[in-house]
This record gives sequence, structure tokens and C-alpha cells, in this order.
Amino acid sequence: MIKAIIFDIDGVLLDSNEILAGIYLKTAKELGLRIPTIPEILRLFGKEWDTIILTLWPGIDTRLFRKTYRGIGKTENVVTPPIDNAIETTKKLKNMGFKLAIVSARPESYTFEPLKKAGFDLELFNAIVSADDTKNHKPHPEPLLHACKRLNIEPKEAVYIGDSLVDYQSARDANLGFIAVLTGVIKEKEFRDNGVKDIIPSVSDLPKFLKL
Repeated sequence: MIKAIIFDIDGVLLDSNEILAGIYLKTAKELGLRIPTIPEILRLFGKEWDTIILTLWPGIDTRLFRKTYRGIGKTENVVTPPIDNAIETTKKLKNMGFKLAIVSARPESYTFEPLKKAGFDLELFNAIVSADDTKNHKPHPEPLLHACKRLNIEPKEAVYIGDSLVDYQSARDANLGFIAVLTGVIKEKEFRDNGVKDIIPSVSDLPKFLKL
């Protein structure tokens, strides 16, 4: 029996992937680095920040990159909007009796504030796990297992909602259920080719899917 719904952020709750990829490109240009393609960046989303940076630009000073990235984001006053009906969906799921949580590879400073600015009521969530809360990061199962511990449930009693194969791998290895949404990086065929069975168009379809 499913007792808890755990969400990824980017591409699931926030319509942020293209916006964040754009800041990566601007940061690379500012630092005189190779300019990757947007799909190249997006396919790494879900992994921890330094892992993404070092995969795209091996050997770079990650602290310098992060500082420059933050500066660009602050200067442009970036606000990432919610996925359509995502706010209403979290309220509906809470009213249905589910425990709610978030597990993201974002650092804590980039987890809480963007969700607040987008209009989410963080009081609805029983646990929020950022990259600062665990030693290992997705696709390692530790962040999801940490969330389950904080929710006081067994992994098999939770389902993770994600938009990437990184999310799927993390859920599979943690023994959680997984539901893919198509508002992020990966298309339905690629999910199915990699063994994902439960796929919905958007997080807004989740209450109906769970009832079925």
C-alpha cells in the first residue's frame, strides 16, 4: 500500500529545466568554457551539481562555476514557474491522505526558496531532502532511503515521481515504486525501453492514476 509520494523538483514540480540549462550556457560563456548543447545538459539533470559540472567540463574549479552561476541567476532574478496544476495537485494528494516529500539533487539554498517563489506551500511536505542532507546523491539510493526514514515508512510504501532515468535508477535501487512524468527530459519510448512501466503526462495526472 502506498503511503507516501516523493517528488523530484525540476521537470516534475517546477518547469525549470530549460531555464536552468540557459544559465549553464551563460555561465560557460562567461568563463570561456566549451558551450554544450541544451540536450547534453538536460540529460544530466537529476545528478548532484558538481557531478554535472565536472561531466560537462572535466577538471574545472566547481566552486568558481557555482559562484558565477549563482551570480547570473541573481542578476537575472530567475523565477521558475510551477508545472501546470502542480501546486493544486500537491494539495489534493495531501487531502487524499498521502505523506508528501521532496528529494532533489539541488543544494539546500536552491531547494526551498525556488519552491516558495513558485507558490508551493512547503508545510504540506513531511520531508524535504536536498543534496546537503546525504553523503551520496542520485542515482545512489541514499537520498530516497533517507526520505523514507524521515517519513517513518518502508521504501516499498513510497513512490518516487521523476522525469529522468537518474530518478528511475535511484527509485529502483532503493526499492521504491516509480512513476515517470513526461514534462521533463526523457520521452515515453526511452522510459519504456529502460523498463519503466508507469508513465503519466504530468504530475497533475497523479491523483487519478493512483486511484486507478
